[in-house]
This record gives sequence, structure tokens and C-alpha cells, in this order.
Amino acid sequence: MSDDRIQQGLDSYAEHLQHTAALAPSAEIRRRGDRRRRNRATGAAFAAVLVTAAGLGAVLTRGPEPGPPFPPSVSPTRPSVQATRPSAPPSRLSVPPSSAASSRAPAVTSNVTRLRQLGVDLEKSVLIDVADDGIDLWLAVGTDDVVDFTGTARDASTEMSLLPAPVTARDRVIIVPAARPGWCVTDTSGIPLALQPCRNGEPTQTWQVIPAGDSGQINLSGPDGELRVDENGLVPATESGRTGLQTLLFDR
Repeated sequence: MSDDRIQQGLDSYAEHLQHTAALAPSAEIRRRGDRRRRNRATGAAFAAVLVTAAGLGAVLTRGPEPGPPFPPSVSPTRPSVQATRPSAPPSRLSVPPSSAASSRAPAVTSNVTRLRQLGVDLEKSVLIDVADDGIDLWLAVGTDDVVDFTGTARDASTEMSLLPAPVTARDRVIIVPAARPGWCVTDTSGIPLALQPCRNGEPTQTWQVIPAGDSGQINLSGPDGELRVDENGLVPATESGRTGLQTLLFDR
């Protein structure tokens, strides 16, 4: 091959490269730029659609968001077996010290020291007799628990006991038949008296013992005044009768 043909080939190739590497016209450049912007916008829109679809799929897959948790349910409390069982009576050893001390505290009772000093027989089995009448006429429990000065025999109907009354006033007693503990001679606002269950501090069962002379002679005064007695028994306070009484030991 001659040098002229080689040179001609080289020149042709150089001319081709020059045309190929030349810058495109301005219209072509703008057209290409618009196409690239459209491609980018289309790609961005497509990417947004993909993101939205992916998020919706995740939501549909997870389900709705859970709300705030509910407070734990409270089951009704069932009474324990111990609470439903009847409690056993406390033993004496289990009584608290304070309770034991209060149980040992003395109950309120009338001050009867003066009556003891005068020789009145208290808290003993006695006959309640009309003093200085010359006959045996004692306080007695009769039919239907009627109480009157009609007793003439030393028996269960006439055996009485004078006990300090559960009141704060001095020289007060209750009268209890030895054969009927828990029952008290009661002022019934009339004649005769009656035997009724004792009631703590009951005024109609509380008798004032009034010293009335030597050798333990007394008067008994209730809500309706002093007891008055004649040869037939009790009489109203408005009538005349003996008021002086005495206690005689039952076993003498």
C-alpha cells in the first residue's frame, strides 16, 4: 500500500472523529435537557407511588394501631374460709391485757359502809321483819310473785338478801329472794309489791335504807315513799302503819 492511500485513510478517520465529537446545536441541547427533566419527574412520581403502595401494604399487614391498654380486670374478692367460719369463743389466756384489766374492774355499787356499821345484815340470808310489833310478820313472795309482809314461816318464800345496789347513791340496796337469784322486789306504785327480773340501776328496784334507831332498825324507802305495814301487811303511804323494820339472820 502506498503512503498516499494511508494518509488518505487517516485524514478520513480524523474528519469522522471531528464530526462525531462536535457539540450538538443549542436546540438539540434544550430538547435533550427537557427529556432528562421529564424522565426525572416521571421517575420521582413512580418512586412516590411505590413508597405509598409499600406504606399501605405495611398498614394493611399490621392492622390498626392498638389503643391504650385497658386496666387489669379486678375479680370480686371472695371471703376467705377463715372469715366465713364462726369465730371460736376466746380463751381466757387470749384476752388482751387491757380487756382483762377492764373485766376485773369493780362494778359501780352503792356505798353501804354506814349500814354495815349500824349492824344491818347485808349480803346474807335474812328475814325482813317489822320491828317491835310483837309478832312474826316477814316480807314474803306469794302467789303470782306478789310480795307483801305476810310471811310467818322460815322458808324459801321469806329468805331474802339485801345487796348493794348498782348505783352511785349511798345506802341503796336491792332485795333478792335467796331462792330466786336474778329477781328483785319491785315497787309497783301500789300495794302490794311484785317480784320481777332485776334490771341494772332500775329505780323501782332500788331501795334506800334509812337508819331509824338503835340495834340496826331501818326504814325502806322506794319511789313511792317509805314502806308502811300493819297487822295485815303493807298499807298505802297515806295510811297509818309501822315503818320501822329490821333484818334477822335466817339461820338463827
